[in-house]
Amino acid sequence: MSDIRIELLDSRDEFRPGRSGGSVNWMQLIAGVLLAAFGLVCVFCPLEVLMGFNVVAALLVIAAGAINLVAYIRARNTLFEQSGWSLFFAVMLLGIGVVLAVFPMVGVAFMGWAIGLGVALFGAVQLAAARRFRTLAAGIGAMVTVSGVIELVLGVLLCIWPAYLGVFMGLFACVHAVDMIVFSLPIGRDRTNTLW
Repeated sequence: MSDIRIELLDSRDEFRPGRSGGSVNWMQLIAGVLLAAFGLVCVFCPLEVLMGFNVVAALLVIAAGAINLVAYIRARNTLFEQSGWSLFFAVMLLGIGVVLAVFPMVGVAFMGWAIGLGVALFGAVQLAAARRFRTLAAGIGAMVTVSGVIELVLGVLLCIWPAYLGVFMGLFACVHAVDMIVFSLPIGRDRTNTLW
């Protein structure tokens, strides 16, 4: 029989947001700082960020269309490729990619609406989660509530004005970065056992 070391961990030794004492969650803190930096770049250089995203999206869609076209050509005489739907789908993807590359604001508007809906949904989920946090720690619950309201408002505004996608992305990233940084620090009273 071999000697295997087993280390029992106490859940109180784990870091939880709002805990007094304990260590800083460095990975979450660094991620929060990097997200804040990205948010500031988006706020101060929104057009450059959007053009970068649009170029990447256009290249990915064109690559997907080209792969589908090659797959159709290779399998066009088989049982699976008797219809022209695969060819139509491949040509459609290539066309969308070219439109995104030639008319970048079309891609920006579509991304604005899609991301706006996602941000609004994320804010609504955060508001629902904030109710649970308020029963555990009033300070953290209030912060999550404010963050959820801001994200919900940003999502709705982004759906209304998709051309401001870069600025809204930056503001969303900054708001979420503050959440991450605050949750990485050992602050407040220890109420972690009531989370479970």
